[in-house]
Amino acid sequence: MKGPSFTYESLKSISTAGAGLLKWVLAMVNYNNVAKTVEPKRKKVAEAEKNLRIAQKDLTNTKQQLHELNTQLSTLRAQFEEKTAEQQDLKAKADLMERRLTAASRLIAGLGSERSRWNSDIEELERRK
Repeated sequence: MKGPSFTYESLKSISTAGAGLLKWVLAMVNYNNVAKTVEPKRKKVAEAEKNLRIAQKDLTNTKQQLHELNTQLSTLRAQFEEKTAEQQDLKAKADLMERRLTAASRLIAGLGSERSRWNSDIEELERRK
């Protein structure tokens, strides 16, 4: 097959069937050489596609987890805002109650001195009767 006189045309002049067979053998040799270089590339492509499918599956799982965490975060933020508003409302009410208590204490203290004056006024009115 390597000889310079061993060509398709030279064999065709001798035997048409032999030339056809030579053409087929040369095609098979050429196919074998191509297959040797293509097969490793096919394996690499198959491996890369497998890795791609795994990565896409992981990406889908990660996106699902991210969605769940974002939903949970939104819920927690809403609860935080609600509780913060409730805390501020309770603090305002506590401040108001403390001011009222202070005012009531001052009023009671002020009325305590009036009590002795009222008792003396009552005694005075009873004596006049």
